[in-house]
Amino acid sequence: MVGSGIAGCLLVAACGAPPTAAPAGSEAAGSEGDSAAGASALEEVYAAVEGLTGQERFDTLMELAAEEEGDLSLYTSTNLDESGPITDAFTDLTEFDVDLYRASSSSVLQRILQENDADFPGADVVATNGPEMTILDTEGLLLPLESPVTEDIVEFGVFDNWAAVYLNVFVSAWNTEAISGDEVPTSWEEVLTGYDNRLAMELGDWDWFATLVGHMVEEEGMSEEEAVELFREAAREGVVVDGHTVMAELLAAGEFDITSSSYQHRIPQLAKDGAPVAWEPPVEPAIVRPNGIGIHADTDVPAKALLLVEYELSPEAQSQLVEFDRSPANDTVEGGFPDDVEVLLVDVEALLDEREKWETLYEEVIQESGSGVIEG
Repeated sequence: MVGSGIAGCLLVAACGAPPTAAPAGSEAAGSEGDSAAGASALEEVYAAVEGLTGQERFDTLMELAAEEEGDLSLYTSTNLDESGPITDAFTDLTEFDVDLYRASSSSVLQRILQENDADFPGADVVATNGPEMTILDTEGLLLPLESPVTEDIVEFGVFDNWAAVYLNVFVSAWNTEAISGDEVPTSWEEVLTGYDNRLAMELGDWDWFATLVGHMVEEEGMSEEEAVELFREAAREGVVVDGHTVMAELLAAGEFDITSSSYQHRIPQLAKDGAPVAWEPPVEPAIVRPNGIGIHADTDVPAKALLLVEYELSPEAQSQLVEFDRSPANDTVEGGFPDDVEVLLVDVEALLDEREKWETLYEEVIQESGSGVIEG
């Protein structure tokens, strides 16, 4: 199981949708006062379930949630074919509907920030990439997460105000009709320099880039400039794709031969449908980043929000993730990424302080490509 395998590893520091307009004449819902009200209301929920676990805790939360007026809204970057079935299962269990907004992680972040600036809250629960969760937390847009369910989440994925719901694993993947045998890469340097005009890189993977550069400096003795130059060389001879799903599908279609940072779970999904794609034997270390979930600071349905978060972190929902070839963050759930593959963790908190540096550097790297950006 990936959680136990990763927990002992060294942590290496290494345009969105417009906001929904507030109804004319309504009060500003996203104000500092309403955020304080959301925090106070959630504190009351926590007080009511303090010390409770299992069915007793669930029943109490259900009673509190039934008293709340208003719909429950989830903003997520998880694909609808995965987030939809999980929220549907939550609705079947609780009879509470979930209004689901799905977009890329950057679009989810931008929408929440824009809605906050417009004093209009849209989300009750947020589930997106670790770096974006860290930014929202820093902006004061997440409430404290106090739940016994987090005791089963991998240690590096538990924070004060959010927790990992699953683990995104970055791997190099290839089209088996184009690359096989001795051509299969055995190192990241080979991935970046060994496939002229055949490599695809993802547009937004600055955290993957930063973590891997840090590894090359710390473990392989390169200077930062030497490591970054490998990525520049790769971009000069490769193509850039906006979106991991699009990149995986185009790889399967033979539009290019190999990718630098595919989401690992997409490759077995495609292979099960007969696509000629593979990621094993793996290029090590694989890069692992937590994807998180938390309660928005302006929620007015805190019991429903906590119910959804606890369900998403529960073995029931985490087992559904395994069915989608995702790597669960709950250590009690078997499945996900293999234990015997070396991994390197994205330190989302450490990278936040240097986000501008690494985003700028990666943008400069990507601009070395003369092919333009392939979009879905």
